[in-house]
Amino acid sequence: MLIVFVALVHLANAILGLLPDVLGSPLTLQRALGWIMAPVCWLMGIPWSQAVTAGGLMGLKTILNEFVAYLQLAALPADALEPRSRLIMLYAMCGFANFGSLGIMIAGLATMCPTKRDEVVSLGLKSIVSGTLTTCLLGAIVGVLS
Repeated sequence: MLIVFVALVHLANAILGLLPDVLGSPLTLQRALGWIMAPVCWLMGIPWSQAVTAGGLMGLKTILNEFVAYLQLAALPADALEPRSRLIMLYAMCGFANFGSLGIMIAGLATMCPTKRDEVVSLGLKSIVSGTLTTCLLGAIVGVLS
């Protein structure tokens, strides 16, 4: 399921790539969610000049998974994020609040209890939001303590 979901995200990004460039780069699901997550990253304690980069990592984590986001974090230039911001992001990205994990959870629980499938599906988006808020809270605590 995870491979199929990553392929679907790639297909959606390819379709969005047909649109005109936005701010000099093609539009992707990750970039869009990154813009949405930038204020959240700022609230965690990341300087605004780095919040869009950090929001992009959070968007990547939410759309694909945390492993891909950690690889992207490691590939960032040294001056893209300050050491404190990197530490905050290490903790903020540490969670399974992403659509791939949601698909795995729905498939597993729906198989175990098919009569409750609609209930499990209805809680899916809430689980992503609550999981993301939890990891962001952890990142904010690390930001306060560091």
